[in-house]
Amino acid sequence: MTVFVYRSPYAGPLSKHIRRLPDSSGLDWFRRGWDDAREDPEGWVERELGTRVYGLCSIFERAAKHDLAKPATWRELRTLLEKHLYVEGEVRVAEGSVRVLTDDDELSLAYHFLDDEVIRARSDRLAYHVHAEWPLPTAASDHGTAPRTTVVLSTVDMDSDWETEHHLVHFDGVRVPDFGRYLRAADVDGSWPAELVVLRALVGEDDGLTSALLRLNHWASYDHQALDTSGLRDDHASAWRTASAAVSAEGATEGPFDARRPDLSRIETADHLAQAALHMSDWAGYRQLFIFDDLWSAAQPDLSSSLVRYATNWDPLDD
Repeated sequence: MTVFVYRSPYAGPLSKHIRRLPDSSGLDWFRRGWDDAREDPEGWVERELGTRVYGLCSIFERAAKHDLAKPATWRELRTLLEKHLYVEGEVRVAEGSVRVLTDDDELSLAYHFLDDEVIRARSDRLAYHVHAEWPLPTAASDHGTAPRTTVVLSTVDMDSDWETEHHLVHFDGVRVPDFGRYLRAADVDGSWPAELVVLRALVGEDDGLTSALLRLNHWASYDHQALDTSGLRDDHASAWRTASAAVSAEGATEGPFDARRPDLSRIETADHLAQAALHMSDWAGYRQLFIFDDLWSAAQPDLSSSLVRYATNWDPLDD
């Protein structure tokens, strides 16, 4: 069988839509579409995949219009997609997978057809891509490597591309249970994304990540599409006073596009993994934040490595 993955900020809290298809391969799915999508390409693709996929129906529209021969091999499929599929980015096809980068003139999008054999063989790169459930499992090991906390953050920004779509920051010498205290004592580094600057400022003296994430969910100060970090790069006590005044108390909250709805966000914290899907707007979807350490990675090696991969490359199979 094959799995379809659509990376889209419009696709719910995880900003991805996943559909398991009955076909033995992605090639067979396209071959089936050559016949079944002929009368209504857009409707067929949406029914098959459970969502609209930007530009994908164009291959079946052009197949019907130009009476294109059905692909018999992965090589033939690659040639047809490269010539006839409407994309704003690029198309990559190899045996067992189709990976497409595009955008809708507003936000970056990517979609993949991944055969089961490829998923099993490259689970270190694909486990998170095909993981559909919220939250991620929280089980951790008793034994890790050297203490290290990793912060993975997605962005929802009309000015971003796939090189800047996500942030990945490592902190050596600390694990998640102590990360709140670590942030309070740390100086803001220039490489930190704005969300981490704000999160540091929102860690109170007597609490930790859970309370800080709940406050971040109600953040109401933005400079265009970015969080306003004015006054938050100073010492923690000063940053805390400034940040506390920018947290909305109840209901809808000002956001970078239109009103945010914090009640739709999802926040889960455990000993070695904190995770949040923060609602940004009904139009632009959610922003995801994961904070995990080496003990979680030791228990979830494929999820951990593939999550890092997800954060740094639109194409999980790119070497």
